[in-house]
Amino acid sequence: MKTNLLLTTLGVLLFFSVPGLSQNARVQQLEQEIAKASGLEKVEKSIALSDTYLAMGEYKKAVEIAEDAEENARKSGSIEWRATALNRQGKALMLNGKKGFFGREPAAPKFIKSNEILRSSGVGNKSLILDNLVQLRIIAEKRGRTEEVQELESQITQVQKSNLPSQSNAPTSNVASTPNSRPNAAPSQSQEEKLMKESQALQSLLAEKEAAISVMTEAQVKTKLILLQQEQMLDSLAYRSRLDSFSVANWNLALREAESSRNFNYAIMAVLLLVAGGSAFSYFRARQNAIILGEKNKIIREEQQRSDNLLLNILPGLVAEELKQKGRTNARFFEDVSVLFADFVGFSKIAEQLSPQQLVTELDTCFQAFDEIISKHGLEKIKTIGDAYMCAGGLPNGGGSQLRAMVTAAKEMQLWLHEWNTERDKKGQPRFDARIGIHSGPVVAGVVGSRKFAFDIWGDTVNIAARVEQAGEGGKINISGEAYAIVNQFFPCHYRGKIAVKNKGEIDMYFVEN
Repeated sequence: MKTNLLLTTLGVLLFFSVPGLSQNARVQQLEQEIAKASGLEKVEKSIALSDTYLAMGEYKKAVEIAEDAEENARKSGSIEWRATALNRQGKALMLNGKKGFFGREPAAPKFIKSNEILRSSGVGNKSLILDNLVQLRIIAEKRGRTEEVQELESQITQVQKSNLPSQSNAPTSNVASTPNSRPNAAPSQSQEEKLMKESQALQSLLAEKEAAISVMTEAQVKTKLILLQQEQMLDSLAYRSRLDSFSVANWNLALREAESSRNFNYAIMAVLLLVAGGSAFSYFRARQNAIILGEKNKIIREEQQRSDNLLLNILPGLVAEELKQKGRTNARFFEDVSVLFADFVGFSKIAEQLSPQQLVTELDTCFQAFDEIISKHGLEKIKTIGDAYMCAGGLPNGGGSQLRAMVTAAKEMQLWLHEWNTERDKKGQPRFDARIGIHSGPVVAGVVGSRKFAFDIWGDTVNIAARVEQAGEGGKINISGEAYAIVNQFFPCHYRGKIAVKNKGEIDMYFVEN
């Protein structure tokens, strides 16, 4: 009785302790062989390692190894080994039980692709094709697809009746697909042979152990059990030691990787700092250049403004703009323009009493005052000739003669001269009494010549205005009949009668009353 109990205990130790250690040893052996192998031999070893992981329940690792095997088989051009690797991927994904995106079954495409590769290439591995179809039928049953199950059963029947070879060089899996596999999914011939060999070896081992135990005493059996337990513990310790050494190696590798990553990060930070420094330098340099450029542009704008102002002091705005754009200007005809001439009475005697510098200074004072007055009334200064001052209204846009503004400006000019001469009388300085003549009519205006541009007007209107001024008197405003017809309703005037004018005959003239 005691001997039977010991035999049973020994059997339990053999069946439940030894297989786990043998599987781990098998994994290590296959990994070493894969590292040394190449081509189809490497694919075969990878399939065997995937089967071992399936038996151990390591489904994720089984999928990874099977994917590597498929890739190597594809590179080697082996259709059958590639189809076998896809079969192993499908089984591992089925046993893993995880769903794909949107709840899709990830295993089914692997079996379908495996059969498609076999059929398209003409490779006849009946066992592998049947195994793929059986797995697809199991998936369809789980998902309740009755029509698909019937179709797959029909395909299975057709393949079983076909004359395809039952096996080929590629192995089939000896691992159960799922707990719900049907009885007609029988293992292939190679699987049966392998199972028979393993069973015979195990029975032989048990027979040897039983014979040895039958001749042992109870004390010897106990001693043997203790030795077996100690051997198992030693194997376990050795296995753990190897795991610990692998763990230490992994930690060392992780530390080296972390150090490399840290050094890489430092290098990246240095590069980023350099880039940031360069960017900052470029930004400040560009900002400084922008400030300098802005200052230069400001100076250019100021100089341009000064140039424009100087040009506008010489030419009317419209003419100046045309000259800047085209480099030249065309003469224009204006139908209605008012012309004013002002001249100082007895200027020769005044010149005798003053030095040239004083004379020019006094004329400059008068003409500056005249400039401000006509500018205020929108009139255009034409030129000065000696002590004569000439301006016009209705230029350059031809908006009318502006006679009313012209007469108003003339009155202000005489008023300014009156006040200025009053102060000069008190100081005993010579008076500057001016004759002013105004006439209106058509003129031609423009710029002539290519140097020292000067805007001028020509025509009878200009000549008559000059004669009207010459026929006037100091301190008074003399206007022609044409001018009177327009301004008489605004200013009271005194008719002087018809006065003879050189080369023009007699002209009606009027004094504007102050």
